[in-house]
Amino acid sequence: MKPFAVCAVFAALGSAVWLSAQESAPAGAPVVELPKFVVTDNRELPPPEAWRYATIPGFEILSNASDKATQRLIRDFDMFRQALGHVWPIPQQISQPTALILSGRKGKFDGFIPEGKYRPDAGFASLFLKQGNRTAIVIDLQSTTLSVLNVDGADDAATGTNSGLISVEHDKQLYREYIRYLLSRNEPRLPAWLEEGLSQIIIRMKFDARTIEFAKLEDPNTISAEAGMVQQLNALATADDPEAQTLPGAPAEDRDFNAALRRRSLVPLAKFFAVTHDSPEAINVLGNNVWAKQAYAFVHMCLYGERGKFQKPFTQLLTRLGREPMSETLFKEVFKMSYKDMLMQIRGYVEFTVYEAKEFRAKEDVILPPPPLALREATQAEVGRIKGEAMLLAGHKAAARTELIAPYTRGERDPNLLAALGLYEKSYGEEARARKFLEAAYAAKSARPDATLELARYRFADALAAPGGADGRFSAAQVAAVTEPLLRARRQPPHQFALYELLGDTWVRSAVPPKKEDVVPLIEGAQLFPMRLKLIYQAGLFASSVNELQVAHAMADHGVRYAPDANTKKRFEDLKASLPPAPAPAAAAQPAAAPAGKAKK
Repeated sequence: MKPFAVCAVFAALGSAVWLSAQESAPAGAPVVELPKFVVTDNRELPPPEAWRYATIPGFEILSNASDKATQRLIRDFDMFRQALGHVWPIPQQISQPTALILSGRKGKFDGFIPEGKYRPDAGFASLFLKQGNRTAIVIDLQSTTLSVLNVDGADDAATGTNSGLISVEHDKQLYREYIRYLLSRNEPRLPAWLEEGLSQIIIRMKFDARTIEFAKLEDPNTISAEAGMVQQLNALATADDPEAQTLPGAPAEDRDFNAALRRRSLVPLAKFFAVTHDSPEAINVLGNNVWAKQAYAFVHMCLYGERGKFQKPFTQLLTRLGREPMSETLFKEVFKMSYKDMLMQIRGYVEFTVYEAKEFRAKEDVILPPPPLALREATQAEVGRIKGEAMLLAGHKAAARTELIAPYTRGERDPNLLAALGLYEKSYGEEARARKFLEAAYAAKSARPDATLELARYRFADALAAPGGADGRFSAAQVAAVTEPLLRARRQPPHQFALYELLGDTWVRSAVPPKKEDVVPLIEGAQLFPMRLKLIYQAGLFASSVNELQVAHAMADHGVRYAPDANTKKRFEDLKASLPPAPAPAAAAQPAAAPAGKAKK
């Protein structure tokens, strides 16, 4: 089964690299006195909640649904990820565990919905929350249908549906948010319309153990079995008496664009492209969301429709959007048509869809059921940390604080909870409290690289304020205090360019020059982040100081090539001129001589 590239642009996205350095915390670290939270009323603390906890690669799962429902959803999700790996080239390695919260009862899902994002004509059944490297996916397993404003119910009686009710497919909602997560890792982040269009295509992938169907559209004239039954019964009831009472329609389904956009006005492209990731249109996609279906139609047409005539300009558009904003001028340059002309093209594609779907077949089973999910009772530290950080991503500061401090106040001292509290306090300017939490989390060997990086920044600031070495430079002890947490964080994904840059800034200020083993992480950072030219320059400078001249010359050449301005280019040219000549590469090994008496033929 050969992989199918959705688009050449995405094939270039790099995979994560796991590093395995074995640095440890400084010996004899001082005991940290943790801050105290003053609780004046027991009602400030929510009662302990019963949640289930599990992990799968890349995810921490917190669920208050039944074990059976949780295991079924995660089983299907695992098989979806397997199928996706065969047809889509984007790396699926998840660099930092993402919270996956499955809300199955007591209306817990509503507490994660960001304020101000509600739309009466569309509904929430899932959420993708992101801020920096922190992400969370929340799925509403409690709701099987959603009530939305019925703005287009003219055909409801004829089709046996009720457009004011939308049925929820939980599997597809999880798939969609997972795709959004994968796409969100791209830097710069892809436009909202592109993420939505790709998500809509991918979540409709059909697969079994040996076969995968991709980008295939439904017949727009089909209706659900339930709607068909209601339609027939209502037709019989009104055959002799048009005023007879009829049955309520079945909930509407989430349809493909060729059904959902029929007889619907499309969004003007200037407005369509202006929708951002946190716009209500990009979050509430179930129901009467023309923008979401239009994104589906546009991306599907460009990738699979009209005999491929839009694939090349579409790829050119994505490439240019990486360095310039969307505009109609840019659009005309690549597609050779105006926004108005393209809108007419999309309308024609909705009504008369000409496209080529993809099908993949294997001779043996390639998509296998995973082992049963190992669920256990979640600790209160896990419940408070995962829920609290997700609520913080949704903008609910007060609720997040309550969730985070409740287990801490009850005596929980889990290292990752301490790290989460430290990051929370820092984000709201409580620097002294944040420092204590981060020091305690580090001493307890928290696996949070973002918390470890923040601790290193605090220590760097200390050294900068009172350097202990000669000539205002950092002493060896100060350098160690900063670099040790950075080296620990280096082996914990995700890779952060800020980590490597802080490492370089520390060695620049060190009274003692780095050794070759100290320079290796800087070179590694330059390889991981080739467009961070400050890091490239530092790596070249220090590579020269430890006589790694080939590396130093390569860094200088790279900087000269990609410098964005004359001053930056001059710095790299000066670095290049200061370097001794690089030694010639080692000669390739010569083939061994043939044994005596056995001449070559």
